[in-house]
Amino acid sequence: MRKYILMSILLIIAVSVFAADPVAYLLQGKGNVQILRAQKPIKYKNGELLHNNDEIKTGSESFAAIKYTDGGAAVKIFPNSVVRISAVKQDKQLHKNTTLQLGSLYSSINSKIKGNYQVETPTTVASVKGTGFITKVTPDRKTIVVVLEGEVLVQNKESGKSRTVGQGSTGVSDTSGEISVEDSKTTDVSESELKEIESVKQETQKTMKIQVTDPDGNVKYIEITY
Repeated sequence: MRKYILMSILLIIAVSVFAADPVAYLLQGKGNVQILRAQKPIKYKNGELLHNNDEIKTGSESFAAIKYTDGGAAVKIFPNSVVRISAVKQDKQLHKNTTLQLGSLYSSINSKIKGNYQVETPTTVASVKGTGFITKVTPDRKTIVVVLEGEVLVQNKESGKSRTVGQGSTGVSDTSGEISVEDSKTTDVSESELKEIESVKQETQKTMKIQVTDPDGNVKYIEITY
């Protein structure tokens, strides 16, 4: 607990002193991973601070893992995916939004950290607290939510209809505005996805150096162990 509190304090210091608008940081990028800021690719390293509306693209057999600066959510981005991150600070809480335009990702939520978390897709908003779930966007714009832990409220943007999807269930929200919920099948989550989900725990238990730049352009590093 003391290590976690220390990590949070150091991140808050890094955010407030050195960075303009960071909301998350990159835990790991593997393979062909691009980070775009203002629609332009940037050079990055593990520990890179990420800003509002930064976009992350993964290629074939590529993965990326990020964590929001309040420690409230870790996100694993699977291959061939396009994701945009953003967050708003209100009443000392960070309300986090991960937009999945195409592909799939896994969200792991820390229920001890206050602040809302949601995954938004072209058709759907999935809102959660204290859970772990996979979100997928298919080429025909269906949104699939596979809940591994806890519950997820799935709302269709077109119709406004909503359904609660519980642990062991899969919800499908489509362009017609309908939402269906069924028991999850083994085909809903691949072996490679399960393997990468397990690695999220390992990736968040490391010593990490985070690069930050002060207003004068000087590069500094903050080392965090948690």
